[in-house]
Amino acid sequence: MLTGGLALASALPWPSPAMGTVLGQLFRGEAQATPAMTPNEDFYVTSYRSPPTVRIDEWDLTIKGLVEHPVSLKYSQLLARPMWSEIVTLECVGNSVAGDAIGTALWEGVPLKALLEETGVIAQAKDVVFLAADGYSDSLPIERAMAGDVLVAIKMNGVTLPQAHGFPARIIVPGVYGMKQVQWLTEIELVERDYKGYYQQKGWSEEALIKTMSRIDVPGHGDRLRAGAQVIKGLAFAGSRGILSVELSPDGGHQWMPAQLEPELSPSAWRFWTCRWHPPQSGRYTLMVRARDGAGGLQASTEQAPFPDGATGLHEITVTVSDQA
Repeated sequence: MLTGGLALASALPWPSPAMGTVLGQLFRGEAQATPAMTPNEDFYVTSYRSPPTVRIDEWDLTIKGLVEHPVSLKYSQLLARPMWSEIVTLECVGNSVAGDAIGTALWEGVPLKALLEETGVIAQAKDVVFLAADGYSDSLPIERAMAGDVLVAIKMNGVTLPQAHGFPARIIVPGVYGMKQVQWLTEIELVERDYKGYYQQKGWSEEALIKTMSRIDVPGHGDRLRAGAQVIKGLAFAGSRGILSVELSPDGGHQWMPAQLEPELSPSAWRFWTCRWHPPQSGRYTLMVRARDGAGGLQASTEQAPFPDGATGLHEITVTVSDQA
């Protein structure tokens, strides 16, 4: 999720069904592999309320609170600073198991750590609060904010940050769900308390660490396959923990076979996998997938709804193998 839900479901950070229609087409009709990088127009979109219109000549980014030198930066001043780029996958905390509220982009911007070091962080600071033009807010512990990989992003996939994705600036935090990735950023405030953001006040996770997930993209659920060797494709994601291995089960979880991992795009991006499967005979099969993250943790098989800290469970599809497929 990018920054919460729509007004019709303001207590639930679901992606908007009215936006990202091109992305939706990727998961309807004929099955197809997911592109490594999600085009901006296909990237899932959510907002806490209607996305605000920001006038760039009136906008600035204020850094205040427990800092020695508060500052307000114009857009041109932000653009003039040294930039850093990173490939990061974002996922909505309200995403279902194997849902399409997930995407990967190249984000470019100014490291938050550099900005905070310039302003001089006062020792009593506990949380870094991010406030948006639409009234939304969330926070990070000071230690996480200073880790070096958090960006004040102003570009997405090589172009100016689109309005739907937080223009003129947004926060990118690898490894946590989208509700932490505050869009339409206007203020950064350092405070000496544990700040509860909009969704934390409604009972959603404060840490928002991404759960390990995996998905089968090809073939699609209900497909009929011609008898013979099959190539099964999909992706897996575990936030900043990375993916250590992926396994496919052709019999509903009784037996598992290893999949081949593609090279990772970055430590904080989804990872693609391929598995060659030889059905022993014609018939109906239930295919399941599971992943193990870079820390050795196996993907949870127990089904859990997204509230309060992300969905869990294993993705499965049913296919029919036949000589007449």
